[in-house]
Amino acid sequence: MDFNSYLQKGLIKKQTANFGQIHNQIRRAKKDLKTFSLVLENDPEWAATIAYQAMLRAGRALLFAQGYLPVDGQQHKTVVTITGMILGEQYDLVVMQFEKLRKKRNIFFYDSTDTANIAEARKALETAQKLIAIIDKLVTGLDPQQKTKM
Repeated sequence: MDFNSYLQKGLIKKQTANFGQIHNQIRRAKKDLKTFSLVLENDPEWAATIAYQAMLRAGRALLFAQGYLPVDGQQHKTVVTITGMILGEQYDLVVMQFEKLRKKRNIFFYDSTDTANIAEARKALETAQKLIAIIDKLVTGLDPQQKTKM
């Protein structure tokens, strides 16, 4: 599926990129990663969910920077899928891990079933750090204000 298919199905809509909003999403994602370490020892499932949430914020920032807003009832899945489309094949592994965390988050959140141990939570953090760094660099390169500073 391509962007036009997502637009036609009402899964995303066009919007003007607001780089203030976009950078706020990235900043908050990075803050979420700091919160992760405060929670890890007591609740690794919640820590993994925080790592996922940070990835979701970064993915949303990436969509915003491309001029899209997820608007459907399956926004998380749409963000993960379109993040993969934008980043391309070289980041398939990171995006596959993002998708895996999305599914685990749903199980944990809606079924209240534990889905991660400390090692899995740390792996979630590592994936989140990678994805956020990739997206932060890409978004910064798209920001017209950043281009004028160079």
